Amino acid sequence: MYDSPYAQQEGDFLAAWAAEETDIEMLVKVLEAFAEYEHPGTEDIGLRYADHPDVRVRRRVPGLFCPWGASLTSPARDGLLPLIRDPDARVRLLASRTAVHDDALLSPAVQALLALADGPDAGLRGEAAALLAACPDRSPAVADALFALLDEDDPLTCLEAAYGLALRDDPRTTVAYRLIVDRDIGDADDHRWCRLWHWHYDRERAAAE
Repeated sequence: MYDSPYAQQEGDFLAAWAAEETDIEMLVKVLEAFAEYEHPGTEDIGLRYADHPDVRVRRRVPGLFCPWGASLTSPARDGLLPLIRDPDARVRLLASRTAVHDDALLSPAVQALLALADGPDAGLRGEAAALLAACPDRSPAVADALFALLDEDDPLTCLEAAYGLALRDDPRTTVAYRLIVDRDIGDADDHRWCRLWHWHYDRERAAAE
């Protein structure tokens, strides 16, 4: 939220503007700005535009649900579920980013992320890898997807995949650790690398006892 003594008034202004704006390009900018405010009207505006025909608008909607770590309400879940299954891959990713932290939407969000992780867009595969790695789903399907992502050319995607395997104590983390070391990915200040290193260290120590 903007650190402003007028944040409430500014949020009220943007809420009213978002509700009335008809120019698509301007609406997108208003929604982007409005998402930065911890305002009680963000969910209502999100629901208003959840089924908007323009993909640029729909891409702004997930950020209006449960902002600043709040829990999803039942109407917000109803608004997010179609976006998880949206024809646009970026909308599906953004909706899943919000939904993956909600128990009721975890399963459809993970299914969407698994499809993106196996899709044609390398950038989306990397973002899906990060969300899958950190999500609470511990199913074999997620672990298998993370292992497959170790073959990606992008080093950060590989690191996210290895991190996710370590979090799950997957035995294939041994392969992931060696790959990350051989490619010299990550450093001691990176929490993903630290988790991977500790996983390997604990295994080595246990084997030596």
